[in-house]
Amino acid sequence: MTDSTQFSTNELAARWGLKPSALRHHRSKGTGPVYQRLDRAYLPLGSPYVIYQLQDILAFEAAHNITPLN
Repeated sequence: MTDSTQFSTNELAARWGLKPSALRHHRSKGTGPVYQRLDRAYLPLGSPYVIYQLQDILAFEAAHNITPLN
């Protein structure tokens, strides 16, 4: 799990009530929120390698009138 200012794909999907695959689709199309891709070589197994920063999520929500579920 990431800290409170970072969200994994699964955590953001839960926040918005989406499937994680929907966020992956938006990433591939360039239509989702800003994200960071971390180098897997330096992460423990099972750690998320794509993270979203809270300030980027809040800006995206405001710009697209998204109300989080949680």
